[in-house]
Amino acid sequence: MNRKSLLHPAACFFLLTVLVAFMSWVGTVYEWEGVKSLFSGEGLRWMLHSAGKLYVCSEVVPVVLVLFLGCGLFFHSGLWRICLKFFRHKASVSHKERHALFVSVSFFLVYFCALAVLAWGPWNLVRSVSGTLSGSSFEEGIWCLISLGIGLASVVYGFSSDTYVSDRDIVRGMAFLFARKASYFVTLYFVLLFFACLDYSGMARAAGVSDDVTEGLCWIVCILLLGRSG
Repeated sequence: MNRKSLLHPAACFFLLTVLVAFMSWVGTVYEWEGVKSLFSGEGLRWMLHSAGKLYVCSEVVPVVLVLFLGCGLFFHSGLWRICLKFFRHKASVSHKERHALFVSVSFFLVYFCALAVLAWGPWNLVRSVSGTLSGSSFEEGIWCLISLGIGLASVVYGFSSDTYVSDRDIVRGMAFLFARKASYFVTLYFVLLFFACLDYSGMARAAGVSDDVTEGLCWIVCILLLGRSG
């Protein structure tokens, strides 16, 4: 089947949201336990209140935004390309590229070791009050730290290989995935809207699906759609 004849994921999740709204109305008519209609006065007020806050309230969006910064540098600097090239055709990697890759990987290993010392070292700077990583500032900021490590290693590679020559190149790299994956954020909105409506209406719980499973499915869908949106 021609890919162009298929519905865009954003359209699919919009239609699924409409289906959830309709089924929630059916559920209230037949008095399904725990189901709230999205077409009721309360449901409409909830939708008006929540529709504009999906990006702000979602746990997915901050993670995506932060990772896009670091991973954008990873792709834009050429580090991704040279990693593939190194493992597939090692002989075709130039001396300059090999040196830049070595410097970048060395920096990332030092960065990783520094994080390990910070997390498990004798200083209780980023651990919780109980001294564990669970619920600590380190755990809360782990995606920022991952993105920072990837981004810095990519910048090191960029300057070592002369791919980058100024701070403008760094900014372009950080914006790279936002430009390449702009439609992803449109799709993401409708995905979040669908799961928010599913949660509010209680349709998933009425079908025997727990909140944890629904949340996990939301994360999986958001991740899988990264490879689809362009």
